[in-house]
Parts: sequence; C-alpha cells; structure tokens
Amino acid sequence: MMMNRTMLVMVGLAAVIAGQSAFAGVNKYGCDEQYRPKLFAQFGEIANVPDGLAQDKQGNIYCSAPNYQDPNHAAVILRYDRKVKSWAPFVAALRHPDTGFGAPMGLEFGEDGNLYYCDNQYFADKDYKSRIMRVTIKDGAAQRIEPVIENVKLANAIRLRGNALYFTDTFGDVKERHEGYVYRVPMTAFADGKVARLLPKSQAGSDPFCLGITTTTPFGTRQDTAGADGMCFDKKGNIYTGNFGDGTFYTIPINKDGSYGEIEVLVKDLNISSCVDGICYYPKKNWVFIADSEKNAIRYWDIDARQMKVLWENDDSDGSDGLLDQPCEVMVWKESRCFGLGSRDKLIVVNFDFTFPGLRNSENDKFHTISIIDL
Repeated sequence: MMMNRTMLVMVGLAAVIAGQSAFAGVNKYGCDEQYRPKLFAQFGEIANVPDGLAQDKQGNIYCSAPNYQDPNHAAVILRYDRKVKSWAPFVAALRHPDTGFGAPMGLEFGEDGNLYYCDNQYFADKDYKSRIMRVTIKDGAAQRIEPVIENVKLANAIRLRGNALYFTDTFGDVKERHEGYVYRVPMTAFADGKVARLLPKSQAGSDPFCLGITTTTPFGTRQDTAGADGMCFDKKGNIYTGNFGDGTFYTIPINKDGSYGEIEVLVKDLNISSCVDGICYYPKKNWVFIADSEKNAIRYWDIDARQMKVLWENDDSDGSDGLLDQPCEVMVWKESRCFGLGSRDKLIVVNFDFTFPGLRNSENDKFHTISIIDL
C-alpha cells in the first residue's frame, strides 16, 4: 500500500511539473513561446522608420524606410546581403518634384527583375501626390527610378502577379465615405515610357483599374478611418487585404477566367481583429500572416479552417530585444534562401515604431528594428 501511495505521489508531482512546464511555454496572451520574436536587425537613425519588405531570387532582403520620425535622414531602401549577413543602402528614394519628399513603403520584385515600390506622399501632401515607382536594376545595382502609376492618395502595399501590378490605396478622402481601394494595373498600361493614372476617388467605382473598395468603421479611442492596407495572393490567386483602421479582413476571389469577383468580408469583429497592416501568404500552411500594429501582434488567417488565430502578441516594447514594436510588415523568408539560418522557414517582421493614437506602442523610441520568428 505504501508503495502504491508513493507511486501516486510521484505521478502527481510529475503531472504538476508537466503542467508547470506547459504553462511556462505560453506567454500572458496565450502565445506559444517557441514563436517569441528575436532581433534580426537594428538600423540606427539611417532607417528610423522602417516599413516594407521584399526578397530577390537570391534570397537577399530589401527594406524600405520612409523615415517619418527624422526626415533629416533621407528615405532609403536597404539591402541585406544573405552571404555576408549585413545591411547596406541599396538606393535613395526618388524625391517628388512638388513635395521634395521621398517615402518608399511597400516593395515587390517583378518578373522583369526590377523593384517596384509605393511612394507614399500622403503625409506630405494629400492631393494625389503618391505614386508607384520602378527601380530599374542591372547586374544587382539600381540604374534609375521612375514613376509608372500616378494620381494615388496613399500608396501602401504592392504585389506583382502575371502581367499586372496590384496595390492598395488606404485613403480616399471622399466626404462621409471612409474607404480604401485595391487596384490592378496591367503592365501594358505603363509600358514604353507611359505612366498610368487613376481616376479621382469619387469615381473609383468606375475606374477600370479598381478591383475593390473597402469601408472602415471608426471605433473607440482610435477613431481611425484608414482602409485597405496590406495585400497578398494565395496559391490560387485570390487576393486578401484588410483595413488598418478597424481590422476588417477581406478577400477578392479569382474567377476561373482569371478575372476577379466582388470583394467579400471574411472577418468583421473587433474581438478578433481590430487592425490589419502588412500581410503575406505562407503556402506551406495555407495561411495568411497579418501584422497587427495596434496590439503588437502577428495573427494568421487559416484559409482551410476559415479562422483567424494569433501566432504572437506582446506588451508595449522598445523592440531592442526583438519583441514586436508596432509591427507593420511580414514576409516569409523561404527556407531555400535562408543562408546560415537552418532549414526552417523564418517570418521577418518590420517594426514601424511610429505611433498613432490608440496603439499599444506608446513611444517613438531610439531602436529601429526588424524581428525574426522561427516557424
């Protein structure tokens, strides 16, 4: 009987220890500690507001920095050389002739080998000064920068697929309409030196380039009216986007003939999602990763389960230890391109750290960082 009691006690202790170990592996928000972000880059003032991400065919990483916090440091696109594991300026952003300001945000490489980016002029001039730019690249070096699409309000996210360029425009500034927009512009529209132009936002519904319009409902203390922000495709070609201002998450389904259907709401629930910033597709899991700038979180939409879940969330942070500090962009660094970082995929997360009212990030601090999460 004593032996049985002893064994029962030991079993009980083992259960308690196991429970404590399991609990120790979860943070206060219920997130698995295996996904705790680590520090990947700390730029200093050269990139005091980092934003967009892209990767080339060699697995080198590019990060845009509009540098809103300290414009004395010119806006720049940086490149991480995966072989030597170091960052260096790739190209300075082209300044707008009217504002004298350059502001690269979303980045994406095209099949032509050139780098395209969103030039967000909205914080300098709201009168349709934003543009989509092309950086012509030869032998790995930038040759020139030129606009390919004009008459944009707030150029934000950008993707290229097939023979077209897709991007989001986050504000419309149409009276009593809190809208955001998703555009598709065929490459032929800006071929041979041409520049494509959007219609004014009051006519967006009849703009042949406009695929969908989002609507934002301001809430709480934030009262943020920002619309469509991040954007990505899944493996079938369906588009996903979401509102920065209220977290509504959408899809624009692709039809069998390659055209796109009407925009559809997937999530409209502040308890599940209240802010959608940059997003990217993860084909291995059939997930869409989402940067939640409001709550210092990374969420993901499980396409198969049709559910929104949380990968990681943390308190207000200065980001110096790699924790999230107003995450604005996410990108899966493909395992075949991860030089010296093992065989597992990595999620790269840019921390914008340029706070807006109502966000968990309370201070524009001196650390300007990128985080990395082992998937």
